[in-house]
Amino acid sequence: MKHLIAALVALILVGPASAGPSEEAFAVIEQFKKAYDASDPPAIAKLFATDAVFLGTTMQGPTRDKGAILKYFQASASANLPKKVEIENYEVLQLSDKAVLFTGQNVFTQTRDGKPVQAPARFTLLIVREADGWRIGHFHSSRRPPTQ
Repeated sequence: MKHLIAALVALILVGPASAGPSEEAFAVIEQFKKAYDASDPPAIAKLFATDAVFLGTTMQGPTRDKGAILKYFQASASANLPKKVEIENYEVLQLSDKAVLFTGQNVFTQTRDGKPVQAPARFTLLIVREADGWRIGHFHSSRRPPTQ
């Protein structure tokens, strides 16, 4: 009993382990993956910060228009299902307690004629903390060049 009380006191004093900014910011990337895999453009659009800069894989230039971001994901949401994105690797650079940069490689998979088709890509995501939580402040995705 004495040990149980000591353990409970230790838990109260130490408290639960809390995630740092990098882990909290990465949760937004996981939410993006979940929404993308579910083909849910409104859920994806809600992840973007108020003044986010967006440059999608097939876009000619960047935009800050949240309506354009939504339309970008709506354009392909119901085609070639099921779809998914898998993150292969990434690097993290914590810029501050309110900004974390992720750069890495991922693979988009969609279904064409009943067969999975993969599109290797690379990404840069700046995740920023706003008053209502972590959001995507900058999103860039581009096709990965072929390996040589």
